[in-house]
Amino acid sequence: MLNVFLTIDTEFSRARCNGDTAANIDNDIYGKTESGEYGIAYQIDVLNQHGLSGVFFVESLGACVTGLDPLRRIVELIQDNGHEVQLHLHSEWLRLIPQPLLPGGRTGQHMRDFDLDDQTRLIAKGLENLRAAGARNVCAFRAGSYGANFDTLRALARNGLRYDTSHNTCYLGAPCELRTGSLLLQPAMMEGVHEFPVSFFQDWPGHFRHVQLAACSGRELENALIQAERRGWQSLVLVSHSFELIRRASMHGKPAAPDRIMIRRFEHLCRFLASERRRFRTVGFCDFDPAKSPQGTASVARPLKSNLWRTAGRVAEQLLRRL
Repeated sequence: MLNVFLTIDTEFSRARCNGDTAANIDNDIYGKTESGEYGIAYQIDVLNQHGLSGVFFVESLGACVTGLDPLRRIVELIQDNGHEVQLHLHSEWLRLIPQPLLPGGRTGQHMRDFDLDDQTRLIAKGLENLRAAGARNVCAFRAGSYGANFDTLRALARNGLRYDTSHNTCYLGAPCELRTGSLLLQPAMMEGVHEFPVSFFQDWPGHFRHVQLAACSGRELENALIQAERRGWQSLVLVSHSFELIRRASMHGKPAAPDRIMIRRFEHLCRFLASERRRFRTVGFCDFDPAKSPQGTASVARPLKSNLWRTAGRVAEQLLRRL
């Protein structure tokens, strides 16, 4: 049985809605539109309807700017509905925090821009904020924009976190710096933590695409799941975001609107996983023991593959979304 991590990066941008914090949270976290809400509350409802588990990586450094109340409401909504809250950090928030968190007021776009001691401090502050907002059993991390390096993993170990899922093959060098000697397809111990790479597949010769709800067609997602299960893989990590089911409000005043193609894709994925429970199990990190879920041996020597027909279908679907 394949362990499926449905991970949802839960974050908002200050750049939209003319810098209005409340409006940006409504837009990026709760997905509020004139036609209804399609953010985390909607995603949780669909997951629960199908008996699936989600892992919400909640950005918490922004609470140093907004205060803890918005973060507390997010954490409560997720946990009260039976899903996991884990740690997510976007270090670009540092430049907006009134009281500098790092010596000399250092700032940077990605976690990899800081040394080990600074990363240790940032992760400690993110954990402090999450726990103050009521988060329980935080044990996993994902760097914003996958911008981690090996010092990030060492900093996680210093803070007692056991799992990381910042490795993204499709972002290596820009900005992910978790380079390994070969393709990382399944979890591996690195610098004292279990690294769970974001899953990916080859969509045409020499090119990889990570398994993200907004980046793949429904058929590509299904194919990746089926291939991984057939090969006896231990796990597959799928990425989504709190705002992926809407067309977000623009910086020029255009209001948010539901993205019907993305909504259908998400609902279809949940129906598929629910209908194939003997093959796929959605899991979180809190109760996961890698030692009790051994991976296959010969099955991880090569990446998953799609084909040109599925790729062409995705391109057509993405063009339709833009229209």
